[in-house]
Amino acid sequence: MNRLVISGDLIQVDPLRYSPAGVPIAEAVIHHRSSQAVATQTREVECELTVQASGSLATRLAQQNTGTQVKLEGVLNRRSVNSRQLILILNRIEKE
Repeated sequence: MNRLVISGDLIQVDPLRYSPAGVPIAEAVIHHRSSQAVATQTREVECELTVQASGSLATRLAQQNTGTQVKLEGVLNRRSVNSRQLILILNRIEKE
């Protein structure tokens, strides 16, 4: 199974762009910070993750302001065929 739900602040929102087929695409970066229970101990976790949306979801993502708190849901994938960098492909976005 490949499903990720993450909440945090949008720290970067790129302008809307279009694929060669005319599909809207947007990218952003989310910053997550929380306390998590790991092996019976509390651990502070922090990360930044690039997210990408297409279609109507891309339009919604591109309209968000930097600093907006969001909850995102999607799947992890490689940024490109030859890349090892992960990117979150969005299926859902909610303001928190």
